[in-house]
Amino acid sequence: MDPYHPASSALQALFDLANETEREVARCLQLNLTDYRALSALVQSGPVTVGALAEKLGATAATTTALVSRLESRGYAERLRSEEDRRHVHVSATPAASRDIMGLMRPLMDATNQHIEALPRPRQDAVEDFLNVALHLMQDHLHSLSEKDVP
Repeated sequence: MDPYHPASSALQALFDLANETEREVARCLQLNLTDYRALSALVQSGPVTVGALAEKLGATAATTTALVSRLESRGYAERLRSEEDRRHVHVSATPAASRDIMGLMRPLMDATNQHIEALPRPRQDAVEDFLNVALHLMQDHLHSLSEKDVP
């Protein structure tokens, strides 16, 4: 017998499925998973330096520079020199990257949105509250994991 509430088990299954979906989106974009994760970070963050992207990914600057070059060659990223200081270079996702990712994810997002909007308002609020609590719990857990010493 599962010791967890069915909602907790469903949430864990959702996390697993999200990982599989991420791999398939990467495959559809003809990117490896690391490059897709970097692209996804760029789409969410907006322009960042290679160093900031490397830190977000937990990668070295050299690895991230190579990754950005691969994304650039696919037309999914671009390097932008700062107008104030030409030595500063930011990397950003291109409109094509956002378009292609949204093209793959929009059916799921639309179906989810339609389902939630069809619920009575109190149930919509309950779903939103639960997901916000789960989000915060996951952020807290991630933070605690990142502070653990590893042998």
